[in-house]
Amino acid sequence: MSTERFPGIPEPQIIEPDYAGDLARIKQTYFEKTGHHPGINDPETFLLEQIAYERNNLVDEINYEAKQNLLTYAEDERLDNIGLMVGATRLPASNALITEQLTLSDHAGFVLLAGFEVRAIDGSTIFRTTEDVTVEAGIETIAVTMECETTGESGNGFTAGQVTEVVTAGYPIENATNTTTSAGGGDIESNDAFAHRIYLAPSQFSVCGPYDAYEYFALSANAAITSVYVYTPAPNEIELYALLSGGILPTDPIKDQILAACSGQKRVPMGDVVSVKDPTEVAGTVSCVVTVFKDYESLASSITDSASSALSKLLDKWRSQSGRDIVIGALEAPVQSIAGVYNAKVSVTVNGDAVDDVMNIDKTSFPNLTLTDVTFVITTERSEDML
Repeated sequence: MSTERFPGIPEPQIIEPDYAGDLARIKQTYFEKTGHHPGINDPETFLLEQIAYERNNLVDEINYEAKQNLLTYAEDERLDNIGLMVGATRLPASNALITEQLTLSDHAGFVLLAGFEVRAIDGSTIFRTTEDVTVEAGIETIAVTMECETTGESGNGFTAGQVTEVVTAGYPIENATNTTTSAGGGDIESNDAFAHRIYLAPSQFSVCGPYDAYEYFALSANAAITSVYVYTPAPNEIELYALLSGGILPTDPIKDQILAACSGQKRVPMGDVVSVKDPTEVAGTVSCVVTVFKDYESLASSITDSASSALSKLLDKWRSQSGRDIVIGALEAPVQSIAGVYNAKVSVTVNGDAVDDVMNIDKTSFPNLTLTDVTFVITTERSEDML
């Protein structure tokens, strides 16, 4: 059972699996009891092998269950119970949020009730208000925060002007349009993300305003938040740089959630002024040349597709990490590990300049690299499989 949560922590082994040793011991016990040492063709050999096999299956289960008591390896309900010990609970799926501008006709004042709905351009996604809004007479436009009626990522990505169809009638509204791209919708918190918050959770008990506490509370604001960097430019000034999944910058409604999570007498030391800032995007392009062994030539196209998929997955992960350095070797590694690859050469360009091995990224920035090209060449060398 492997994990990338805390890579510096050694993996414990409660019981060492040893099928060959167990089988030899069982055969020896059988010999001592019967005076007969079973040979390879004896019918009882199959039974003894099955006993040794079942014992090793049990050992695997014992090791797995034992590791479920550890933060590094716990999953699902076991992880939920570990979280309770430090007052951390798994974040539920979150709703995408938008800011909607409503243009009003003549009116004498009214209350826009919670549940007012507007439909998106796809004809099926509904956004609704979550609280009553009092509108005074004569006001021509108002801006309200609305959330998607369904949780998860399906409500994300509607750009400005794509949520316009008023569903709820009975209000003096001439037209409606979203002024922000919908964002913040996320699935229920993953095991790895929750384990990281559990690791940070003890910091919430401090009243000294540690960095980890701000990170913990900010990450707890919304399940779509994947990265938070805490920066102090001056005494008592706290700047929070948050990123959503895929390198999306948080919209104003999500920033409000972060500020709310990091506010209050029990959350912020007296004198601390907290603000939420947008991380700076470090944009660039990535290309890769894959050299394929001669005996894998017929699979070159498939290998190239696998390389493209591996790079795209890694780049998407990097977009969600503030301060993630651009390391050429880290990009080449997953391609190099594909069967049939002789060599992988990745090139990265940022602001027109080629990256040489490593480019350090400031913690208030994040890499947004686009994969533009993956090609292959065939070498005359053959793989070790053919030697």
